[in-house]
Amino acid sequence: MKHPLLQFYFDNRKYWASLFIVVVFAMFSGIFTTFAANMWGMAVDYGLDGKIKPMLAATVGMAVFVLLDSIRTNIHYWIIGHVTEGMFFDLRVKVFRKIAKGNVAILKEKFRTGDLTTRINSDIDNLNKFVAGDFADYTRRIFKAAFAVVSCILLSWQLSLAYCIILPTSIWLVNCISKPIQSQSKKRMDNNGKAMSIAGDAVSGILTVKAFGIEDVVAKPFDSALDAAYEQDVKSERIVMRLTAIKYAVSVLQTMSLFLLGSVLVTNNVLAVGDFLAFISLSVYISDMTERIDRMLSSIRKAGAIAQRLYEVLDIPDEQPGSVYEKSSDIPCIAEKVTFSYTDNTPALNDITIKIGKNQKVAIVGASGSGKSTILNLICRFYPIDSGRLIIFGNDVSDWDAEALRHNISLVPQDSMLFEGSIYENIAYGRKDLTRKECECVLKQVGLWEFVSSFPEGIDHKIGELGFQLSEGQKQRLSIARAMVKQAPMVLLDEPTSALDTSTEKEVQKALDKLLQGRSAIIIAHRLSTIQNADYIYYMEHGVVLEEGTPSKLFSQKGKYYDMCLLQGLIGRMDL
Repeated sequence: MKHPLLQFYFDNRKYWASLFIVVVFAMFSGIFTTFAANMWGMAVDYGLDGKIKPMLAATVGMAVFVLLDSIRTNIHYWIIGHVTEGMFFDLRVKVFRKIAKGNVAILKEKFRTGDLTTRINSDIDNLNKFVAGDFADYTRRIFKAAFAVVSCILLSWQLSLAYCIILPTSIWLVNCISKPIQSQSKKRMDNNGKAMSIAGDAVSGILTVKAFGIEDVVAKPFDSALDAAYEQDVKSERIVMRLTAIKYAVSVLQTMSLFLLGSVLVTNNVLAVGDFLAFISLSVYISDMTERIDRMLSSIRKAGAIAQRLYEVLDIPDEQPGSVYEKSSDIPCIAEKVTFSYTDNTPALNDITIKIGKNQKVAIVGASGSGKSTILNLICRFYPIDSGRLIIFGNDVSDWDAEALRHNISLVPQDSMLFEGSIYENIAYGRKDLTRKECECVLKQVGLWEFVSSFPEGIDHKIGELGFQLSEGQKQRLSIARAMVKQAPMVLLDEPTSALDTSTEKEVQKALDKLLQGRSAIIIAHRLSTIQNADYIYYMEHGVVLEEGTPSKLFSQKGKYYDMCLLQGLIGRMDL
């Protein structure tokens, strides 16, 4: 890949015309300041010769160029402000859409939530500051220095020679010393992102953290990540200190050389006083740029590190496209000898075969880590299978368009995912054209209407971040309502009642029964009371199906499923 910062500008080539205007305005800054300095030199020479009118004319000319540069500055920053506003709006959209549309497996493997949040917020803000502020400032200073160099050579090649001896050496030294800053900046931002992920986890689970008294335990990796970031900051600052020392030495050497040589030239009538003063004035722009080379290079390298972090997200491949958009069969799912592993180590699923018929309720049970939820991930096409065949509604899962496939699936996860907004908005995620009347109807079906209607805003009541105003049972029933309005032919239930108490479980189970009417379903369960109405059961262990059959058949075999029922106290309560 190209340098990430260059890649950023290349990818934003639709803004090149506007950025070119910004560069042109920066060039005019060099022109105006150069002419102003030369006008000042001319005014001094005219004044020394007693030519008052030409002196006043030169002074007015100098003032005009200073005024023009002031107007240019306002227009310059107005333009770059508008350019960067559009540029970084597009960038935020790209990064967010990549997170939304990118390959799920790679996203989960490479990134943590807090780090992604840092990249989409702080990193983009910092890159914006570079492009909107530093880019405009640096181009202006570079052009001012460039025009000053040309003018200085024309005024006195002897004084210019002093710069030619010192300047290349100082630039080379600064560039060499500043090289590690980019890698150190990226390490610092990576460690800060890691710290934010840890902090996000701690905030999300603050009750657990406090209940177990593990504040210090959680704080250790957070402190460690911050310490690592601080260490990189210290290393960068040491480099900056070295650059500052070199910059100071170069500045003193340049000033001494100019005044000593300039005095000799003026004394010997080789250089006019006005030209010498103009040269000194213009040399300030050159010195200003050389003194800022360390900041420029440091800032550019930091911006490169930020761009690199953003491209690590933007370069995530999208989900593999598919060519199938419609069902070719009413049979929801057939898995034949499917093997899958999240890593190259032990397979999460090993040569499993299952089938879900039309309107059939199939339960997959087993201990935690047996591979139950992995099956749902494969059916939803979140991950590709390693081997075997997985047929969803008559088509190979890899041939399906991901969005079209998921349109036929309703998912009710173990942890009900609700979003900040109203009750209506959360249910309407299931169907965009949901009417308010339909929303009220489905709330009645899941037993939440009485609760919702108690609020003055009704279905427009805001539930807060992650639905914190609701109980676990209410959250889960809202998730079920969202799945109901989607009206998908296949429902996936991933431990839908595992976090609920017995009384709440019964309420949620009633809502689930209404959701599953006339639909096929795969029910992942550890709590067997959830699957009493299942038509068929698969018992899994270590990624392998050990038992399968109807509930009564498995119970009569007195195998693994029977032992599980015995442990959960279901013996004697089951309808055999």
